[in-house]
Amino acid sequence: MKGFVSKSGALAAVIMLAVMAVPASLSAGGPGAQWTIMIYLDADNNLEEYGDLNLEWLESVGSDENVNFLVLMDTYSGVADLLYVNEGSSESVGGEYGYPYEADMADPEVLEEFIVNGCKDYPASNYALILWDHGGGWRGLCWDDTTSEETGESEFISMVELRDALLDAKEQTGIVLDVVGFDLCLMAMPEVAYQVRDCAKYVIFSEETVPGAGFPYDAIAEDITADPDMSAVELCEAIVVDYGIYYTEEPGWVDWTLSAFDMKYMDDVFRAVDDLGIELIASMQDYMNAIQKDVISAQKYYYPYNIDLKGFAMNLLADDAIDNPDLKDAAAEVIEAVEGGVFAMVNSKLNQDSYGLAIYIPTTNDGMHHIKETYLDIPFGQDTSWYDFAVAISNWDGKTWGQE
Repeated sequence: MKGFVSKSGALAAVIMLAVMAVPASLSAGGPGAQWTIMIYLDADNNLEEYGDLNLEWLESVGSDENVNFLVLMDTYSGVADLLYVNEGSSESVGGEYGYPYEADMADPEVLEEFIVNGCKDYPASNYALILWDHGGGWRGLCWDDTTSEETGESEFISMVELRDALLDAKEQTGIVLDVVGFDLCLMAMPEVAYQVRDCAKYVIFSEETVPGAGFPYDAIAEDITADPDMSAVELCEAIVVDYGIYYTEEPGWVDWTLSAFDMKYMDDVFRAVDDLGIELIASMQDYMNAIQKDVISAQKYYYPYNIDLKGFAMNLLADDAIDNPDLKDAAAEVIEAVEGGVFAMVNSKLNQDSYGLAIYIPTTNDGMHHIKETYLDIPFGQDTSWYDFAVAISNWDGKTWGQE
C-alpha cells in the first residue's frame, strides 16, 4: 500500500462511479505529441517492488508518436534514472542531467527539475504529472529512505515544498499542467489541492489509502495511446474508471477511493470551508454535542481525523438538533462547492459514503483528539478559519465554551 497496508480476505467491493459532463480542457501546444505523461516514481523505500511492477505495466504499452511516457525512478536498491518508456523496455535519457545518480526524491528541487526538463525535452499539447510514493495527506508525500538514513531525519516533501516546486516549474516553463495525479495515500483533501492551485487544471487523488500496486498503468496507457486526442477531463475519467475496475476485480482489496477534482472550483471550496469554520466556532457553545456527533458519523479513513467534507456538511445540514440558519447555510455552501469540483469518483463498498474530498478534524477517538502541531504549517489552515476550528474542537474536552 502507498503508505499503509489494509488488505483483507474476500472481495466485497462495489463501484460507486459518478462521472459528470464538464467542458473539455483546451491546452495550447505546438505540433507533435498530444500528451507527455511525467511520473515521479519514488520507490526509494519499501514500495520498490511495486515501482518495478508499475514500470513493467507502462512498458507493456510504451510511448508512441502521440504520447510520451517519461519516468524519474529511484529505488532503494539502486539509484535514480530518467527513463523514456518504450514498448517492452525503457531507455535511460538523463545523461545530460547527470543520471543515473542517487537523487533525493524528497527534495522539491529534484521534482521541479523533472517537470521542467520533461516539458522542455518532450513538448506536447498536454501535460500530466503523476506523483508516486507514500502519502500522508496534508502531512506530506514522497519519502526517500536512502536520504533519511543518511540524515537521520524523516525526509519527505511537505505541502509548502510541493507548491514551491510546482510554482517554480510553472515560472520556468510557462505551462499549467493539465493533470496532476497523486498515486499516494490519503491525498484527496482541500489542504492538498490548495497547494496545486494555479499550477494544474485537474487533480486526481484518493481520500483513502492506495493499494501498493497503485494506478493500473497498463490500462491507462492503453486508453491514452488508443485515443491521444482525449481531453484532460477524459484522461481523469479514464484513470478513475480503470482504477475502479482494477480493484473491483483484484481479490482482497476492499477499502479504496479515487476522485477527480476540477481546480476551477478551488476558490469555491476555499470560501465555503472558511465560512463553515467561522460558523462552527460561533456555534460551539450551543451545538458542540451535535457537531461532534456529525463529525463522528461522517465517513472516516485510515487516519480517523480525515473526515469526508461533504458528508460532514450533509450531517450538519440534516441535524434537527441544530437550529442555526447561518451554520446550515454554510454547510450547504460546502456541499455545493464539493459537488461542483468533484466530477468523477469511484469508491469501494467500505467507502460508499465518500464524496471525493476529506478534511482534517481532530476527533474524540483515543490518540486523535488533540490537534497535530504541524497543521499550523499548512497554508490552507493558515489562510482559512479551519485551523482555528481544529484548535477549538480539539480543546473542547466537554467544557462549556468560555469558562475556565
